[in-house]
Amino acid sequence: MGMVVHYGTSLSSSTVVYGPASQELVYLTAKVVAREGIDAAYVCASGSETVARKLMYGTDYSEQGVDEVGNANPVVSGEDIQEALQKCNSICLIGYDTPIEEKYLNTLVDSAGENLSKIVLLSKMGVSKAENKGSGFFGGGGGDSQLWGSENRVRSLCESKNIHLSIVRAGILKGGGAGRVENNVDIGLNKSYYDTLLDIVEAQVTMSHDKFTLGADISKGDGIELPNMFVQMGSKSTFEASPNDTNRAVLANVIAASLLLEQNKPVEFSVSSEKAEKIPSLESLLKNLQSLC
Repeated sequence: MGMVVHYGTSLSSSTVVYGPASQELVYLTAKVVAREGIDAAYVCASGSETVARKLMYGTDYSEQGVDEVGNANPVVSGEDIQEALQKCNSICLIGYDTPIEEKYLNTLVDSAGENLSKIVLLSKMGVSKAENKGSGFFGGGGGDSQLWGSENRVRSLCESKNIHLSIVRAGILKGGGAGRVENNVDIGLNKSYYDTLLDIVEAQVTMSHDKFTLGADISKGDGIELPNMFVQMGSKSTFEASPNDTNRAVLANVIAASLLLEQNKPVEFSVSSEKAEKIPSLESLLKNLQSLC
């Protein structure tokens, strides 16, 4: 079990993780949040529970088909999702490069119980600049505009229901902490995640990022704009720290810290990679976020 930090009354004791983005991000977030002592349920498509458990906790765990106490739990049926929402204090929306559809957003929030007090939204760097962009071949445009619209719907809903909102922004995603153990704690996904990476360059960069680029450079707001697609393609083969890159495992830990963050207004953070061979502690991440509020 990782470090559990209790800060005032802001502790989120139960969360539901949902997202249309890469399911690996959903699994990783749920695993890290559960590791920090928060009861974590993640919305999972029927039939994908086995893969989810394997990527989070390994083949042996997955084959047992039973979720241990303290680990993230999949919720599949409408009844199970409803039950998890009724008792949750928070909801983690894993959007990143995929908008959260309004109907699903409304259903999640309307189905939650009276204890819901916080939403943490994972979004992408540079999205807030979308209103000043036109659609174009080199980046920006329609995709970011849809994400910006989705963000604004989340903002409006949180404001109307007096729910605290934290937006965590990520750059180009690398790594995943797969198989990395520090102080007897898994910092990210299970090492079986590496087996899903069929491109040898991507696999090498992922593993190297998880070894040498586990730091977090967190800035307030949305001040980092991602480069165009050609520059992004050129950076795929490097694990060097960059303001435009974000390690997946570090990102999940920042989301966990955001769940525990005391706040009285909406807050936004951008998470860039930084050279380091150890991942920041939850306590240090939380203090970092508090200093930026």
